[in-house]
Amino acid sequence: MFKHILIPTDGSRLAAKAIKAGVDMAKEMGARVTGYCAQEPVPTHLYGEGYVPDKQMIAEFERRAREHAETCVEEIAVAAKARGVPFTALVTKSNVASRGIIDAAERRKCDVIFMASHGHRGLTGLLLGSVTHEVLTHSEIPVLVFR
Repeated sequence: MFKHILIPTDGSRLAAKAIKAGVDMAKEMGARVTGYCAQEPVPTHLYGEGYVPDKQMIAEFERRAREHAETCVEEIAVAAKARGVPFTALVTKSNVASRGIIDAAERRKCDVIFMASHGHRGLTGLLLGSVTHEVLTHSEIPVLVFR
């Protein structure tokens, strides 16, 4: 049915469960997986109230954000390798995680997005809507939500 599955992650425990389920589904269908994580931007409060952060500090924040995103995607790579599922990793910078997920799925020509029902959004997710809800609302690619 599906041949190319995008599995986004934010590193949360529920995302880890969705990774396992998504990779298992890919194995059963003979599909390949693209693992994705949106790298968060440097916090904007660092630029506020006339404070200009040091370039090295900004570079360090960006390095750590990239490292975190790559670690999250590596979890998908390990699961895919263990099940013998073809895998590609993708990390991009994205101010809005849901837009990054949709763009990644479109660019990589995925035919489904398999994602957790919620992740690290907490109170912000309740107030503004979760990343999953945004993907469901705006994606033209089918979205399977793992609960």
